[in-house]
Amino acid sequence: MKKFCFIIILISFLFTACNESEENKEYASFLSDEEGKYALYVVSDDAITFEELQENDINNVKTFTQEKTMEDARLEEIEEAPTFIVFDTKDKVYKTNNRDDLFKFLQEH
Repeated sequence: MKKFCFIIILISFLFTACNESEENKEYASFLSDEEGKYALYVVSDDAITFEELQENDINNVKTFTQEKTMEDARLEEIEEAPTFIVFDTKDKVYKTNNRDDLFKFLQEH
């Protein structure tokens, strides 16, 4: 009985691990490569710069990718512009369509 329970738990663990990696596969190229720093994905015709982030006391962004139009967007979940998505080293952590909300999130985290 113990072996049976162990096998069931092991199979469940492996199934869960596979599902998580599939979910994050779409985000792989957008993830931050540094713990404690974020990566931004921006779809907006109004560019964000590192200088603008610094002027707003935001120092936790290491990289960002910007697309100017919806047609250029590389994520299917983008439904409108502007869209701002924040990634840590593992997954998407925040999504908004409001620049001020983005800055507030980054200042607080």
